[in-house]
Amino acid sequence: MSDITITIHGGNNQILPNATEAIQNFYVGEYCGETSQEEGDGRSGLMPETIRFRAYINKEEDLERYLAQIVECRTVTELAQVILVMQENELKITPEEMVKERFIRLFLPITPRITKGKSVSNIRARINDAWSSRLRHRSTGRF
Repeated sequence: MSDITITIHGGNNQILPNATEAIQNFYVGEYCGETSQEEGDGRSGLMPETIRFRAYINKEEDLERYLAQIVECRTVTELAQVILVMQENELKITPEEMVKERFIRLFLPITPRITKGKSVSNIRARINDAWSSRLRHRSTGRF
């Protein structure tokens, strides 16, 4: 018989000294769903570069709609407008999150039509410009 050390840090715990098997499920990040056989095999309808968006967008049809809009963007300003629409509709995309590098980097591989200004700092600047413009229009009631 071997010695076992169990360290418990919060949560619901059940210690079964006579158990012959233990299964523990880990949920990474904000996604707590199950992976379908298609997703596990890489056969989902989404490109591999877009799978990370699932951490921010729950509904598959919304994700597909956003992706269709993103791919069609020809300028960084258009992309910033799509990101603001996403931020308005998706709870997990906060104003703080939408300007973080890890979030902005998700868009780089899926925006083939954007040929100029496709850097994290430029996209962040256009998001901030669009956000400021939106706030100004709302405060004056013109939006």
